[in-house]
Amino acid sequence: MRKIIKLNLFLCLAISIPFLSSCSKSDDGDAQITVEMTVYPETGYNVYFMSDNVYGEFLMFSESDNQEKRLLTSGQSIYDNLEYEKGYEYKIEARKIFLKNPPQDGSSIEFEFVKTLSKKKVITQNNEFQIEMEVGPTKVEFISLSKNKPQKGLLVKENGENKMKPLLGIEGFNYEEGYTYKLTVIKVIQPEPYSVTYILVDIISKEQA
Repeated sequence: MRKIIKLNLFLCLAISIPFLSSCSKSDDGDAQITVEMTVYPETGYNVYFMSDNVYGEFLMFSESDNQEKRLLTSGQSIYDNLEYEKGYEYKIEARKIFLKNPPQDGSSIEFEFVKTLSKKKVITQNNEFQIEMEVGPTKVEFISLSKNKPQKGLLVKENGENKMKPLLGIEGFNYEEGYTYKLTVIKVIQPEPYSVTYILVDIISKEQA
């Protein structure tokens, strides 16, 4: 996910034809271009670097010339300056900076917030549906966008998803550590205020890990 990409100004120009007029080089040698980004109404999760049990909650974004949704893990300026609300889709202008000397354990690309171009409410009505879910045998710590301190949560995977993610709880579910579960749950999405709630319907299986 965090690939080290050595980019100089020439490469910046070569891959960024639509942004030729905004491609520049800072005093410390970092090349940068101005890009338009979409920040999505849902967030995503991933473990922090050098940790296997502490998860972070991150914004999901894409760029105008790359529509692949991905986690925004190298844009602290955006987190500090974008007044983000779940359930809304944002178009923002940002500086994409190609670091000449990236940190050894970090990304070589950094995003800096410039301004918000638009904000559109995407989640507008209540929605609920039944899904299957896997639950891991141990709890993990995760830091949400709204909290600065780690919280304990379940490690779950919804049917159709590829990766496990943290979840604070499931209504009506009496979790016992050391067991893996398969559950049927109701997923409820509420637009105002935005929230996602999971309600236990049935325990399909419970096996000792």
